Amino acid sequence: MKHIFCIIIMITSLFAQQRILKISNFIDYIDVELLKDFAYENNIKIVYDIHEVNEEIYTKINKKNDYDLLIVSSNYITKLKKLNKLEKLNPNNLKNYSNINQNFLRSTFINSFEYTIPYLWGTVGLIYNKKLVKEPIEKWDDLWRDEFKNSILLSNEPADVIGITLKSLGYSANSTNEQEINKANEKLKELIPNIKDISSANAITYFITNNFAVGMAFSGDAKLILDNSKDFEFIYPKEGALKWADGMVILKDSKNKDLAYKFIDFIIDDKNSAKIGNTTGYAISSETSKRYLDEKDLSNKVTYPNEKSLLNSEILFNNEDTYMNILEKFENLKKEYLKSKDLNEK
Repeated sequence: MKHIFCIIIMITSLFAQQRILKISNFIDYIDVELLKDFAYENNIKIVYDIHEVNEEIYTKINKKNDYDLLIVSSNYITKLKKLNKLEKLNPNNLKNYSNINQNFLRSTFINSFEYTIPYLWGTVGLIYNKKLVKEPIEKWDDLWRDEFKNSILLSNEPADVIGITLKSLGYSANSTNEQEINKANEKLKELIPNIKDISSANAITYFITNNFAVGMAFSGDAKLILDNSKDFEFIYPKEGALKWADGMVILKDSKNKDLAYKFIDFIIDDKNSAKIGNTTGYAISSETSKRYLDEKDLSNKVTYPNEKSLLNSEILFNNEDTYMNILEKFENLKKEYLKSKDLNEK
């Protein structure tokens, strides 16, 4: 399901035509008050669009760029860099650059650290309703239980879905082995009867309102669900969770690079960065910003997991050799799922 969403923030000026900064970000992934503050301070208009998944904005940018700044995941930043779509960033244009955790930047955005500034990071694990499962869930492979027929929420991120299936088979989520990927694809087809929906948005609605029993969940979404209900449990599967990190990038053909730099600098201000972390439930990497986090969030093991929880976890890397294969298999899976759903409803 696609969710089209756009916020337009404008501060009226009597003296000059306002400039426009165009941004695309994931849903529920910023404190909107910060957008208002930035627009007011700089007397500009912000057009703020939402993309549900990385592939959506990547496809859009690949065809035609309408944005100045994007917030996307590390593996897709590498893809955009290879397409020569990104501006190499000049740290001298960022007054708050010293707030950046350089170890995190260089170890997480290995092939693109000169083109991005870290935004938020987190994990993909499993969340389940304790009242709707017979036994506790411990691993990715539990999604294939017969009891979960028409009960689970699957992510709409192709690499994530193939990745967790590879891990359920004992392989790396970053496997480039064609036989392993084919085995994962066949196993995913077996999951179709258990899938109730495929989406990466509105997790709270799916689990709390619509009573989904179990599903893949981003750590920030899981935290918000747990904050709203004691019926749920979030776990890091025994085979290993997926880790991810999202960064801010400036498009090479942006006509407002100065405003994009200003926006990034505004976001990495210690207090603003902490405000985004507190609002979204996701983790920030800046050590200097963490002093402004709510104590209960900083100690939350869903947002800031310990080493034991992250045992066997992997961050997904971009691999052009397997990208189209994985994307094609995932699109076919969605088609088969929709066909199955239509037959069941008749």
